[in-house]
Amino acid sequence: MIAVLIEVLLPIAVVAAAGFALRRALPLDLVTLNRLMIYGLSPALIFVALVRADLSGPDAGRMLFFSVGVLALMALTVWLGALALRLRGKEVTALLLTSMFMNSGNYGLPASRFAFGEAGFTLGVFYFIMQSIMAQTLGVGVAAAGAAGGGKQAWRQVFDRLTHMPQIYAVAGALALRGIGFHPAEATGIARSLFEGVALLSEAALPVMLLILGVQLGAGAPIVQPAMVAFATAIRLIVSPILAFGLARLLGMDGIALGVGVMMAGMPTAVNTTILAIEFDTRPQLVVSTVVVSSFASLVTLSVLLSLVR
Repeated sequence: MIAVLIEVLLPIAVVAAAGFALRRALPLDLVTLNRLMIYGLSPALIFVALVRADLSGPDAGRMLFFSVGVLALMALTVWLGALALRLRGKEVTALLLTSMFMNSGNYGLPASRFAFGEAGFTLGVFYFIMQSIMAQTLGVGVAAAGAAGGGKQAWRQVFDRLTHMPQIYAVAGALALRGIGFHPAEATGIARSLFEGVALLSEAALPVMLLILGVQLGAGAPIVQPAMVAFATAIRLIVSPILAFGLARLLGMDGIALGVGVMMAGMPTAVNTTILAIEFDTRPQLVVSTVVVSSFASLVTLSVLLSLVR
């Protein structure tokens, strides 16, 4: 456990702490930083990873299916928990947002590289792609359904968000490039230079992701409804990886694929869920509190989890 904390999580914590300190010292613009990641670095990272990836085995398809399966299991868990606790309305929506969508990008991708190397990182990208799509579509639907003003307008927002996701076009571009037989190692001339330029951009993605994570946590927020926050954090950090392990074994996943999948399922609540919670007024303070608590608590839970699955 101590070895995992030092080898995998300490490098991540160092970069995130730098972002945290910068946010405390300087009035950094979170909106601009997020846009830099969403529209610049993240698409480049996905594009380069998919062009270079070995897609011949079954692990990529299994990881995509696994990601959706984990999300469905979390939705079922929250629904059962809400029935048992007699929760209603926006509290259920807030729990769905904090439990279904994990920080597979800013936190999960760097962790997958440190813990499992390039092969694990590539599988982590597949998990991240599916989670991004689901967060920007199903996440919007869940948030809108829990607020007044759902209905047809919510579906329009889902469609609009999907068509404006640059990650979708990065995936399509990478697959098209592979389809025409492009191989980075064999490329020459302008094609090679262009790809190396995009690859250089992609190399900035992981450290900037961690800096943004630290900046977001550095914004600070008072912890509200501690019992609910503890419940949501337990679902995200403990229940999720346990159920994910069972699902992974059911799908025949083992080795690195199993480790990456379970680790991703044990990531803290996605920071971007706060945007949806604020936009649709679905207990935003509860969501923000869960993001903060689960992010700090994950240093302990992921240390234990990775010591078991690596």
